Amino acid sequence: MATVIMLTSILTKPVHMNWIISNPIDTLQLGWDIAIKPCLLIVVSICLLWLIWARICKGKMKLIRRLCLSAMAISIIAVGAARVYQYVFPDLHTEPGHENYSTYFNDMQKLQIGAAKKYGISPIKDRAAAKHAIKSGNLVKVTSCRDYQLAPMGHSIPYLTGNAADILAEIGRNFRDSLDSKGLCDHKIVVTSILRTDEDVERLMKRNNVAVKNSAHRYATTFDVSYRNFVPVGLNLNTDRVELKKVLAEVLRDLRNEKLCYVRYETSQSCFHITTRR
Repeated sequence: MATVIMLTSILTKPVHMNWIISNPIDTLQLGWDIAIKPCLLIVVSICLLWLIWARICKGKMKLIRRLCLSAMAISIIAVGAARVYQYVFPDLHTEPGHENYSTYFNDMQKLQIGAAKKYGISPIKDRAAAKHAIKSGNLVKVTSCRDYQLAPMGHSIPYLTGNAADILAEIGRNFRDSLDSKGLCDHKIVVTSILRTDEDVERLMKRNNVAVKNSAHRYATTFDVSYRNFVPVGLNLNTDRVELKKVLAEVLRDLRNEKLCYVRYETSQSCFHITTRR
């Protein structure tokens, strides 16, 4: 019961509810990957077992029906609740070598702002002005897909320059390919922040003491990818975040070495802060 109350309190926050209402497709994609899809797989599996069992034990249909319905209900509640809980309340790890991420991925604000100004758009005043910028055709809408998932965003909107959107897609694609090549369970990366208007930055600075006024997020070239949240694909549970984080870091290292992006490791926000260099 406590878990349900905590989940409800988080998911019904005004910020999250506004995002859910504004982005129904992304919300549905998140719900599908985390809970709906695995629960449907369980339902189908139990229904098939039900049919097979019914043919073998024809005289005990009532008992079989009760057992299968009970198994179905328990499985759906257990799997759905476990996966949602693990997404909302992921275990945090300070594994050996944690400090190396900060040392290696340390592309400072000056570098990222320089690239953002060179390749990005002019900063946007507020959400109303953002609508005009979007209509200009210089921005690409970012939506959840097979390679990455958008998290509920209260202080940013899902738009990037074309090149930044391409880099994000490449990170997500390379991450899943790398998991597959290593024989690890399939997961998608989670994007936690994208384009911010000046108004968004001002509101964020009031509640986040590490937020800066001249943010690279203002230029539509920059996005944050979580290293604590990943969306499991299929029935597997999202448990081994240490390994997932290492694989994500390897993907970012390769793209950074190719001079395609700048990357900064942010401990306060549990994310990699990434800016395109083209």
